[in-house]
Amino acid sequence: MGNSETIAAITEVVRIYATAMVAGDRAALERIFFENASEVGHYEGELLWNSRDAFIRMCEAEGDNTATAWWAIRNLSVQGDIATAHVEDEWAGMRFDTILTMLLHEGAWRVVSKVYRIQS
Repeated sequence: MGNSETIAAITEVVRIYATAMVAGDRAALERIFFENASEVGHYEGELLWNSRDAFIRMCEAEGDNTATAWWAIRNLSVQGDIATAHVEDEWAGMRFDTILTMLLHEGAWRVVSKVYRIQS
């Protein structure tokens, strides 16, 4: 996978992440997140540490498949078969800084973990 192909593939994972999160699309989120992936950050002053499935259930509960997802990649680092993407995104009326860590496995980039902060 060349550099431009790698960036395009990772960008597509981020696009799917942002649009599926907003729409509450379980199948799409399951495709891009490893089964043991986690979501970690502070929400309302408390540490929230969700499994992939708990994160997806939250997305389903807030999902709106008519909403337009807003997101932008602020920084991307790729080292062989690992990558980190700093994504700015919106979900449920909040704006986030999100760090997605990814692994290239069996020819596809997938999310290992999501760490976020809500912007003030």
